[in-house]
Amino acid sequence: MEPQQIGTLACACISLLLLLIALCSNNWLENSFSHTGLWKSCVNVGMVYKCVAHGMNVKDYYHATRTFMFLGMFAGAVSCIGLSGPIFGLQLGSLSKAKTAAIASLLAALFVMIAMAVFTGETGGKASYGWSFCVAWATFPLFLITGGLAFCLNAA
Repeated sequence: MEPQQIGTLACACISLLLLLIALCSNNWLENSFSHTGLWKSCVNVGMVYKCVAHGMNVKDYYHATRTFMFLGMFAGAVSCIGLSGPIFGLQLGSLSKAKTAAIASLLAALFVMIAMAVFTGETGGKASYGWSFCVAWATFPLFLITGGLAFCLNAA
């Protein structure tokens, strides 16, 4: 496996890992008394945070953000699997693994961008953004970089 392949695979795995961390964490919106994620809200009670799951009773933009983040996660996983093909000897038929991974990475970037644009548009100026929100936005350019690197692998 060549260094460029290893770098592209590392970028894909880091992108996917960061996306999973952002998706699962509860610090998308925060203030001095509480923090909220896509799945639950936590309120500071004394020195302890009490957390309550959102369930299905949230605004529609939460559902849209969740959906597009999951689509990004699945596309990112396809990219990682396609790029790890040479390591494990995976064959995707007559498809180029690098081209499949590149397209999947660019789709992941698109899905994450839509999710984050919806969330940002609906919450803009109403609260402070937490570290989870920043990590989620960071996955967008990382997936774009991964897609570009994978296309370069395909051209080589």
